[in-house]
Amino acid sequence: MHLFFRRYLRDIITALFLIVVGILLLINPVAFAMGLVKLAGVFLVVLGALRIVRYFRTDPETAARGQDFFIGLIAILGGLFCIFFTGWFLSAFTTLAVIYGLLQLLLGFSKVQRTVDFLRMKLSLWYLPASSALIYLVFGFIIVLNPEMTLINVWVFTGVTMILEGIITAVCLFLLERERREAKMAKRKEKSSAKKSASTESVKEVASTESGKEAASTETPKVTSSESPKPASPESPKSASPEPPKEEQTSPPSAE
Repeated sequence: MHLFFRRYLRDIITALFLIVVGILLLINPVAFAMGLVKLAGVFLVVLGALRIVRYFRTDPETAARGQDFFIGLIAILGGLFCIFFTGWFLSAFTTLAVIYGLLQLLLGFSKVQRTVDFLRMKLSLWYLPASSALIYLVFGFIIVLNPEMTLINVWVFTGVTMILEGIITAVCLFLLERERREAKMAKRKEKSSAKKSASTESVKEVASTESGKEAASTETPKVTSSESPKPASPESPKSASPEPPKEEQTSPPSAE
């Protein structure tokens, strides 16, 4: 579980943020919307101040190539406008609603691409981004085609969209983690089965070689009786002694 939170920490935070903000929008949409505008103003002021500070802390040659001072001024002015002129957003609500609806449509089309990516990769969880794309597209078209909607209705739609998106994101994370674990277990089983098959094959090879050696040792060449060599008889001592030389018989001389 610890590895799960470390791996998907950003997605978990995003899902929780969407759910909490969606619930707050449903509870008090107007007050929460104005609070979000002021909070965005504070964020812009801080961001602009940090940019200006970084501009003066950078050497002149490097700072001249950047736009930190300009971006910082624009961010501070926009933040102050959001903080002190929050009512302007109410008067320009129709235009902002159309812009917000267009943003919803863009998010929906991005989810459509995610669905196509899942289908091309043959993932079984393609229906999660598809459902998210459907939600964004439906609410986006509703807001764009009805720009005269009241502020409460728009923020109610926004709250419902955010809650559903947060839930879908959380479910997708858990299902992806489950599929990852199942794939990991399948790989381990394949490796273990491959090792077992390799060990059994090696055992069979060793057994076959040993049986071949035993068969070769038991087979002896057959020798026939006619071809069997006779054992050499030991020589007797008599035969071993040399024979005495024979005396030549000389005939007597004839008398003439």
